[in-house]
Amino acid sequence: MRKFRKTVLFLLVISIFLSANSQSTIKERLEQHVYTLASDSLKGRKAGTDHGRMAADYIAAQFEEIGVKPFLASGFLQIFDWKFQNVVGIIHGNDSTLKHEYIIVGAHYDHLGVRNGEIYNGADDNASGVAVLIELARELKRDPSNLKRSIILVAFDAEEIGLLGSYNFSNLPNITKEKVKLMISIDMVGWYEKSGKLKYKGTGTIKTGKKLILNDEYTPKELNVVAKKFEVIPATDSYPFRKKGIPTLWVTTGIVSPYHKPQDDAHLIDYNGMALITENLKNVIEALSQKSDLQSSNEFANRFRPMPRFTFGISANIGTNFHHYTKGTVNGKTSASFGVGLTSHINFRSFAIRPEIYYDRIYAKHPDGTIATHNLTVPLSVVGRWYFQGRAKFADLFFGGYYAYRFWGKQNKEKIDFENTFNRNEGGLTFGVGLYLRPIRIGYTNRIALTNFTKTSNVDNAHIRNITNYFTITYMFR
Repeated sequence: MRKFRKTVLFLLVISIFLSANSQSTIKERLEQHVYTLASDSLKGRKAGTDHGRMAADYIAAQFEEIGVKPFLASGFLQIFDWKFQNVVGIIHGNDSTLKHEYIIVGAHYDHLGVRNGEIYNGADDNASGVAVLIELARELKRDPSNLKRSIILVAFDAEEIGLLGSYNFSNLPNITKEKVKLMISIDMVGWYEKSGKLKYKGTGTIKTGKKLILNDEYTPKELNVVAKKFEVIPATDSYPFRKKGIPTLWVTTGIVSPYHKPQDDAHLIDYNGMALITENLKNVIEALSQKSDLQSSNEFANRFRPMPRFTFGISANIGTNFHHYTKGTVNGKTSASFGVGLTSHINFRSFAIRPEIYYDRIYAKHPDGTIATHNLTVPLSVVGRWYFQGRAKFADLFFGGYYAYRFWGKQNKEKIDFENTFNRNEGGLTFGVGLYLRPIRIGYTNRIALTNFTKTSNVDNAHIRNITNYFTITYMFR
């Protein structure tokens, strides 16, 4: 295996020589990197394998040839958990004060390896991002006087098995939110022609971030750049940094390639698009390195905080109730009703279980006079969630059942006869929608009884069932 590794490493060094000497354009060098990293000889660059380490050696050699300095005293490689290794370099800034602050630019180089005899070369995911990282380093080194802050360049290992590389690097003592002003993850940027846009996700984590990123001076005219305020899911190496309170950007052309399939090969990559993306990133990073007041918006600290397993709050309902007659064409007239109670959520990634308990005052207009009942109501619902702008805002759709116990009631100032005329117990369905704007949730709740309000039917042989419509407002404590 050692001899084989030396042979492949020799071929990688040859490719470095070719890329540095015979190829003169960014596009050609990007193509050389992707074809090298996504070649069958590297067997899919699975984390912790000799083939993954060969990819790391290639990247480190590229950094050295460009003139990037090692970030660590031990050299370019940050070895962790014995068998994984990040490749870390730095281009030092030139401002006497700002050079002690960092902008981190990263791209993971590992992929899925070999599965069932097929090589998963990962050309878009993420040889494309690493190729841009290498050429971005070259472009920044052409005139380092344009950089005031220092730029840390990281090729992360073990992203595909749980963001291990970015977690380990983010835990270094000098990687703090005070020193790191921004982290940029370049992940899957090889399919611009198909996607039609380059997305910067996370611009809302920086003050005036959208304005900074969408500046026409930084964007080649052939490139369509869009800004998304927040990342929603922990899908890339920016996640460990934003958990520490560091502003983050995820740069991607999206999941339009044969993602996590054996067909993700180098010949399908849009190298013209990658060249435009490299130029754009170079302009953006130089500008951000020079911005003396580059600051966090402070909006991500709560927005990206993982949802606690259990949350609770107080809730109030106000609306109407009416009697639905199971036969005939006439229903009862609506009457105002209300309720107050406690709500809770057992949270999972994209849904929750919602147990609740309410005191309800339910009114209904009955032919023999308006009825008022005091109810203890216990709904239990499954809640689906659709997040936007991080986890601080989401829409939800819920469906479930409820049980209500009528512990007291009156009709025309007389106590209701629960022994012979009306049922104490009610069961039915509940459903509705809501919008959560932390810490307030507003929504609509509907309850439809499946059991009868009366013990007997009326003259038309119709049973009576309650239907309640509520406007709901909830304050969540956590």
